[in-house]
Amino acid sequence: ERRRVLGLPAPSPCGSWHGCNYCAGGISPKLHDVLETMGLHLPDSVIQSRVDSLTIQGFWKNIEVEVPPNRLMLSVFRGSRPSGIAAKVHGFDAFLLEQALAEGAKLISAEVLDVTRSSAGLPVIAYVAGGSGARLQADFCVFACGINEHGSGSANGDRLLDCARAMMPGFEPPPSRQTLIFELAARPGIPASLRNSIFFVEYGSKALPLEMCSLLPKRDCITVVLIGRAVDRAKTATEKREVIHGFLQLPHVRRLLSPVSALESMCMCGPRMVVGLARKPYGERFSAVGDLVTSRLYKDGILSAQITARALAETILDRGMDGQSLETGYGPTLRHFRRNNRFAKVVFFLHRVFFSSSVLSRVLYQAVITERKSTPAARRQLESILWRIASGDDEYEAIFRYMLRPATVWAVLTGGAMITLRNYLTELAFGLRWEGFGRFTTGVSLERLEEKRREFGRLIAQASIPLPDRLEFERMYTIKIAASRELILEQLESFGEQDRAYLRPRGLKITRVAGSPHEPGCLIRYEVLSPRFTFTLRLETIFEGHLAVYRVMDGFARGGVLLFEVETGANDVCLLSIYVAFNFSRGTSLAGRIWCSAFRLFFPSFVHDVLWNHSLCQLRDLVERQVSAGLAADLQSGGCATDQTET
Repeated sequence: ERRRVLGLPAPSPCGSWHGCNYCAGGISPKLHDVLETMGLHLPDSVIQSRVDSLTIQGFWKNIEVEVPPNRLMLSVFRGSRPSGIAAKVHGFDAFLLEQALAEGAKLISAEVLDVTRSSAGLPVIAYVAGGSGARLQADFCVFACGINEHGSGSANGDRLLDCARAMMPGFEPPPSRQTLIFELAARPGIPASLRNSIFFVEYGSKALPLEMCSLLPKRDCITVVLIGRAVDRAKTATEKREVIHGFLQLPHVRRLLSPVSALESMCMCGPRMVVGLARKPYGERFSAVGDLVTSRLYKDGILSAQITARALAETILDRGMDGQSLETGYGPTLRHFRRNNRFAKVVFFLHRVFFSSSVLSRVLYQAVITERKSTPAARRQLESILWRIASGDDEYEAIFRYMLRPATVWAVLTGGAMITLRNYLTELAFGLRWEGFGRFTTGVSLERLEEKRREFGRLIAQASIPLPDRLEFERMYTIKIAASRELILEQLESFGEQDRAYLRPRGLKITRVAGSPHEPGCLIRYEVLSPRFTFTLRLETIFEGHLAVYRVMDGFARGGVLLFEVETGANDVCLLSIYVAFNFSRGTSLAGRIWCSAFRLFFPSFVHDVLWNHSLCQLRDLVERQVSAGLAADLQSGGCATDQTET
């Protein structure tokens, strides 16, 4: 191992490992399971972050998928550290090497010069260590040098590939594709809304064609990986920097990173990612493993290396070292990769088609939210499929079959396409436009609604508001906002004011007619279409300064409630929730009953979904813009330098 420096205290702060392995450093649930099975428990010094959720940035809206309770995702640094981080980092590869040494492996800190065969056909490795040449005769030789040494200006990489071709006749490295990986330092720090998450951006723009991009926040930086035609075309360092600049300027990426006041690019590299299977990667007493053979398409290069290494070791120990033994023992594992990657190509193609289309991504988003609001977590098919694709937590053949199930297609059509059309027409009717601010998830899962229903029921009872046991209308909407509770409450105080910048649909007027904003006794009047159709809300009480309970005094929802709640969640991200519950008025006279029935048909429950969804996204944008403006002012007063280094 030429990157290991001996003579340092063991274990040293950075594992005495120097360099970079050109990898984002994500530990998938499947890889974590493997590490635990092998007794390899990552210390806190190696773990950069623990991932709680995956966010898929589609053309229409972000879809956030929580990591299941029984699964674990982590981030690490593969090498020593990015060039812009001064602190020492205990890297993942250094940890693995230390564990191997603890198990009895012998390490030679050297660089290989040549690989040949002895007169008896045994592998002979010539290497140089400490300025002196040496030779090692072995029973079996494994090439595990990856594909990024070759063609990177490293004579060592080209030399090893030439040796592999000579020792394994017919061998050719697997096909690969260019990627662009860079580290961003967020100033003054990683914002709360980005921590403990992985973000997948599924499209770029016509001028910047991208296919699969990921942002992985760590302790002090954000690791970004870009794949697409724009990256394929970028050959020089200048062209790569232009791609990075273009990516960070994309409107949907700017919205994703909107809490960040300043980004500094610390380092940049352009490694190749394996997208196929090598030709004839084994022969008599020789073989290749890891990236030099194959990998799961666009996912889990570390896990792929473990799978191939394990299969090879078991073959050698159980069957033999000759070519036939390797063909029958090691070959099936590699052919399984090839078959699985064929399905992966179809899965990722369909994934890109949906998320890069404004219409299809909206349909899929709506189908996921509809399922989330009506189906228990254990039975949500669409959410499960998105989790498996994004995390790589299943075989792609299985994922493809899940995607083609009749129940999946039906859920997309009924819960997605039909509801999307209905909501779109509603937005047109009320003059709602989505320009200038982000689209974020507001739909609440069935489990959270049941949990909050019990909590709100107790508070409503404390406010002396009687609600019937069975409600004809009940809705709850929640949005995450990376801001303090005080800033959010400040916006909520303008709920009934004429100058508010949210909840302003055509045909609906909301006006404070009595009392002080956000104070008990405050009266808010809703006027729907004309002054003849109104109802009034009265603020009954505020619990602990963060939950406001309004009673509907008259109109079609007489006796109902409207609640605003601001909770402080994980990582100082607040959750703003709206809860609405009432029974429709029936009317006392014939004319009244006819009117109530007509109004119920004209203003059905889904209209509330459309109005509040749009308004909550507006409100989040307003609050987070305030946060960004404050951070920018603080940063400007303190000064900030930028730097960019190519690795």
